[in-house]
Amino acid sequence: MGNSRKRENDISNLHPAIRENVRAIQAQLQKEDIPFEVFEAFRTPERQADLYAQGRTKPGAKVTWVGPWHSIHQYGLAVDFVLKENGEWSWDTKGHKGAWWDRMHVIAKENGMTPIYNSNGKLIEKPHIQLQGIKSRDLYAGVYPDGGDEAWADRLNELIDNWNGLPAPPPRPSINLGAPAIDTELMASMEAESPAPVHSSMNSAERDLRFQKLHEFIKDAEGGFVNNQHDKGGATNFGITKTTLAEWRGTNVTEEDVATMSQKEAEEILYTNYYIKCKCDKLHDRVAMVVYNMAVHSGPKVAQRTAQRAFNELGMKVDGTTLEEDGIIGRITLSAINQTDPSVLSEKYLELYEQRLRGLEDFVIFGAGWINRVNKLRVFLNTLPEGEGKRPIKIMKVKERDLDIDADDVLRVALMAMTGGKSAAVKALALGILNKKLEKKADDGNEKLNLLSAILDEKIDAPSDENATAQPVAPVEELTPVNNALGPMIGKLLDGKKSIIGIVGLVITAVLPQLGLSSSQPQLEQLLADGDKTTMLTLFSLLTSWGFLGKIDKKFADLKQST
Repeated sequence: MGNSRKRENDISNLHPAIRENVRAIQAQLQKEDIPFEVFEAFRTPERQADLYAQGRTKPGAKVTWVGPWHSIHQYGLAVDFVLKENGEWSWDTKGHKGAWWDRMHVIAKENGMTPIYNSNGKLIEKPHIQLQGIKSRDLYAGVYPDGGDEAWADRLNELIDNWNGLPAPPPRPSINLGAPAIDTELMASMEAESPAPVHSSMNSAERDLRFQKLHEFIKDAEGGFVNNQHDKGGATNFGITKTTLAEWRGTNVTEEDVATMSQKEAEEILYTNYYIKCKCDKLHDRVAMVVYNMAVHSGPKVAQRTAQRAFNELGMKVDGTTLEEDGIIGRITLSAINQTDPSVLSEKYLELYEQRLRGLEDFVIFGAGWINRVNKLRVFLNTLPEGEGKRPIKIMKVKERDLDIDADDVLRVALMAMTGGKSAAVKALALGILNKKLEKKADDGNEKLNLLSAILDEKIDAPSDENATAQPVAPVEELTPVNNALGPMIGKLLDGKKSIIGIVGLVITAVLPQLGLSSSQPQLEQLLADGDKTTMLTLFSLLTSWGFLGKIDKKFADLKQST
């Protein structure tokens, strides 16, 4: 059973410390013919949550700065006075009515109550007046003013007993054991001094089985309480920092509070402020997992922006354009992501995640653990459904024309490079791509293809000038020391081909799996699926570097020979 969300203006249940004060203020206002009445007295935490949410979802509609149990209204120690003319409530402060508001505040102060001001002494909420010297954090801790009676205690206990949400309610008041009186000489603090977010009244994290399934990885990755002096976040428990916990509870917290926080509360924070905030409940399992992980590790804004960037870097489009990388998964982003193959998108996302981690200045300290987390996440993703969706097509620009490249095109380059050299490789790639473009067209498709083939033959394979054919064939050159590094047999076999083989090999190894492209060569797919990708990248990188060094070595040899 929950509390009502209706506004109540009955002052009979207010704490005795202000009950008679409010009546005295009312009487004086009536005597001076100033039409103020009590608009609101006790306020339920449910209504407080609604008012706080209203200010966050509707621009310009903010009426409170705090969430449940962090408003003085929840404790019966504040009221809102509002003008009431001709039976209508009015917050008008123009003209002579502005003087009425000022006078109401003066009368309130004369009766031991005060409006609320910010740290610069500026009035921030005209209707609200409260007991002088009261602080919401003291009330939340159970430090209530002395003199509470049965009517007040019963009402507050009713609100506490019927509250099912977060944060946890304050201690129940007791009219038999009066707490020490609060210093009435202290200036009133802002009602907003301890902002607290609105939390669901349902234990959603505990009931959401899909969240619990994905959260298993976060529990393992984040662990328990740590307080590493090199960690800018400071004390952390279950992935929750001291700052995050303070914002959630709406009050200052200590390292001990972080250390003693329950796992249940931590899960509610992660569920509300990370999982739900990043729309993970509406994403495919694999994408939801990588987004949720990065939200916890790097923040919700970064996590959502990375999802948009991953979509864009795959070459995907929405109505012909890329997604705006604003860090908000809205309707357009959500629709675009959910139509994309989740396996491909999540892998690209992990790539960007790892890139970001490697670029952080703390990588030298925490890098090993971070990369271990990335690797474990890849393994965890393989336990989730692959899903279906649009697979991206890598786009390459050539003289402002889009050319589609698939796995077979890339593979053809590699094979031709290994057997026929660079000219054959370039020609094979160009003809293969152009053939796909032109074969769809009627009439002149073959004619254009033949013409382009002739041009390629002339430009690529033909000698560079007319007299070239008249030159005698040069004798076989001796291998340079760099090219001869692995012996003359291997050196001659790879002479002139190392760079192109290395580059194409890198492209195949790195790009093919990322883009989710398929090939008619099952051996290649099997190699990339089961082989050691890191080892292949390293070998092809070394081959590329060897080729470049060989070219430099040859250049120096030519210069030496010419001199």
